[in-house]
Amino acid sequence: MDNRDVSHDGHRERLTNLVQNSGLENVSEIQAVEYFLTYIFPRGDVNPLAHRLLDKFENFSNIIYASISDLKSIKGINDRSAMKISHFAQLFDLFVSSTLNERVNINDKEDLMDMFEQLLRFKPTENLYLFGFNNKGDLLHKRKFNRKSINSVEINPFEFYDFINSVKPLDIIVVHNHPGGTAEPSIDDVEALDYIMGLAKNLDCHVINSFIVGADGIYSQTQFAFVRYFHNVGGIVNSLAKINSTEKNDE
Repeated sequence: MDNRDVSHDGHRERLTNLVQNSGLENVSEIQAVEYFLTYIFPRGDVNPLAHRLLDKFENFSNIIYASISDLKSIKGINDRSAMKISHFAQLFDLFVSSTLNERVNINDKEDLMDMFEQLLRFKPTENLYLFGFNNKGDLLHKRKFNRKSINSVEINPFEFYDFINSVKPLDIIVVHNHPGGTAEPSIDDVEALDYIMGLAKNLDCHVINSFIVGADGIYSQTQFAFVRYFHNVGGIVNSLAKINSTEKNDE
């Protein structure tokens, strides 16, 4: 190992000790991104790459939710490293799901809203989830439906039937998001809910609510009202709009 590698190893050790002693929330954003990159790149100086990523994406959240092709536009990011960075967002989603899934009951409104907010509030692309509950109101399972494009998702009826047949829920809640926009439903949202309710009716289960998570809050389509409002909407909208813009250019 040459002197340059020794220098980098020493810097990584100091950075690790800093994070251990101070906590990630107390270091600078460049130090946090650099520390994250040490998990993606086992060796080498990642500080210049951390600067390039922040110059383009502005913050850590935008980095991990960026598209593969947009990440690869950064010098030093190849296919493999771009996929690893992208997978980190999925690991975060898995963590949120695993910590909340076992505790949620359909009657615990605040817990439900917390789950919906954590899963969807900051997603840069539109996602749709089905949540299935048993006769005691306990959450049995949830399933994410992949996006059709940047701003839309579709439910394949065969996938829907598979969810019902495998989970066997009594009640269903539908949740999707409007990245960077208001949670108020569009005409397409109303028609999509009618379509899903029709599918469920044929299978003897009930869609009891449909929620939309937007930059301004969470809206209930069955109550025709916001059930939760978010603060600092302006900054969130600008941040998500930046990601949406770059992803649209990738399509």
